Amino acid sequence: MRAVYFEEHGGPEVLRLGEVPTPEPGPGEVLVRVEACSLNHHDVFTRRGMPGIRTPLPMVLGCDGAGRIERLGTDVQGWAVGDRVLVDPLVGVTGMIGDTTWGACAEFVRVAAEQLIALPDRVDPVTASCLPVAYGTAQRMLVRRGEVRQGDAVLILGASGGVGTACVLLARALGAEVTAVASSAEKCARLRAIGAHHTIDTSTEDIVAYTRRTTGRLLSGGGFDVVVNFTGGDTWAPALRCARKG
Repeated sequence: MRAVYFEEHGGPEVLRLGEVPTPEPGPGEVLVRVEACSLNHHDVFTRRGMPGIRTPLPMVLGCDGAGRIERLGTDVQGWAVGDRVLVDPLVGVTGMIGDTTWGACAEFVRVAAEQLIALPDRVDPVTASCLPVAYGTAQRMLVRRGEVRQGDAVLILGASGGVGTACVLLARALGAEVTAVASSAEKCARLRAIGAHHTIDTSTEDIVAYTRRTTGRLLSGGGFDVVVNFTGGDTWAPALRCARKG
């Protein structure tokens, strides 16, 4: 099969488009004919190499894929050849397609049957392939972790990326008042266009100063109900200082 793969970590120049062996589904596995695969920044991380994560080489990229079941392995129940499916990229507890096992930037991808999500007829494969990494991450942060409710004030850092825009859209759908953070006026304008009530342009304003100016000091009840920060690093401590007490 044709695939996008790399044999060593590095920049974009290590990527190859070529022929690799088509995987065979084992017990409990299926082979999916890929119709769409989206790109995520995670693909860049994997290509470069991430500390503490061993990527077996060669690696076929692609965390998010959708298509139709091509072949069933033994012991697979409830699925049939031709079924339209979206692939949950997570493999067990620590694995991920396109990272620790071959991914969906290929004509076919082999996954466990437990990773399959049935696609309704109204959802096309291109739309579906944009969902798992970005929207799955956003949904877990906002709903399961943040427990965002109607009327909550939510601050979203890194809002102009894939996960960030997903957070903006989902927070709005949950009825929150959304303040989105980005690094330029152009990005902020685009975030307001997709639904952010307020924006912070970090090229001109500090998020902690903005929080104090618009919500009050933390010791006086200021801050946001939920602060979304999926990048960490230098933004971690300032983000904590934007969260309302409790």
